[in-house]
Amino acid sequence: MAAEPLVDVLLNCPTGALSFTRKDGGRAEAAPPVNQVRVRENGPYAFHAPLTVAGEDTGFRATLCRCGASRHKPFCDGSHKDIGFAATGEPESRDSVPLGTRAGPLEIAPQPNGPLVVHGPLEIVSGTGRTINRVVDARLCRCGHSESKPFCDGSHARVGFVAP
Repeated sequence: MAAEPLVDVLLNCPTGALSFTRKDGGRAEAAPPVNQVRVRENGPYAFHAPLTVAGEDTGFRATLCRCGASRHKPFCDGSHKDIGFAATGEPESRDSVPLGTRAGPLEIAPQPNGPLVVHGPLEIVSGTGRTINRVVDARLCRCGHSESKPFCDGSHARVGFVAP
């Protein structure tokens, strides 16, 4: 297979599990012009930004658990399918204005037994591509029980969510 079509396939991997290193001087993966997280229907968060997750540089793509059942937290391992996790990928939009800076480093800090704390410019996008909110700081549910998904409402404490 020619390199460019293969690069296109690899760049469509939402998890970042498929990556590449060019040896022919061709285009490498670049940071996106807009940091985004896509809220997947009945599934995980798909982040696309220059990412640091739990203090580790993870490149430009990562898929993080939002059902609370992953055995590889904060990353998704597909457990949402096993437990029948149901959460819309089409949450209601919130009033927000375009951010002055839409790209740059995004830090994701999973809180012990709590939410994902996200710091940096981020557009939260529905499964169909509609912008839900534009934020610089967010607390995203990772226990699967929030009544205001994808945002944390403190339900993790009520349900006894346990995660590093």
